[in-house]
Amino acid sequence: MGATSIHVQAVKPGSEIHNFREKELDYVRPELSHLNESWVGDSISHRLESAKQRYLDTVGQKMQAKAAPIREGVIVIKQETTMQELQQFATVCKERFGIEAFQIHIHKDEGYMNAKQWTPNLHAHVVFDWTQPNGKSVRLSRDDMAELQTIASETLGMERGVSSDRKHLSAMQYKTECAKEQLQELSNDI
Repeated sequence: MGATSIHVQAVKPGSEIHNFREKELDYVRPELSHLNESWVGDSISHRLESAKQRYLDTVGQKMQAKAAPIREGVIVIKQETTMQELQQFATVCKERFGIEAFQIHIHKDEGYMNAKQWTPNLHAHVVFDWTQPNGKSVRLSRDDMAELQTIASETLGMERGVSSDRKHLSAMQYKTECAKEQLQELSNDI
């Protein structure tokens, strides 16, 4: 049984383009894209406008530009993970924290070549409305975020990832680090 974890951050403008595969990516194997699944209850733009309007109606001013009312969690999954399990995860998150998932995307077509062998990066994107009914952001503590990790492992039937001090790297940061390591190895060979 593999380990799972979830990394949550503010949704990026290109999120739906990535999740719906509207752009060709070098780390995607198109012949595996038929294995992907999506569940969509709303668009990011519509949900964002709704949150902003609820905030304006409640507070009487516009939401701050740095606010992150829509957040995306990337969860490590196993080959057998189902949409039903991820929807159960979303249901528990709504009941426990008040954050509502309105999109779930299972990606089984991403990965990388390592020593001439394909290593898949099995994961799911869960897009959350991170606001209360009044439009204000839900505040989750460090302990709440740790509990979110536990909920993910329990609902997906996987081991819980172990906490570490390692900083999460974006895809671009990871590629840069790999390129540096390869360059260093080549330098050592000379």
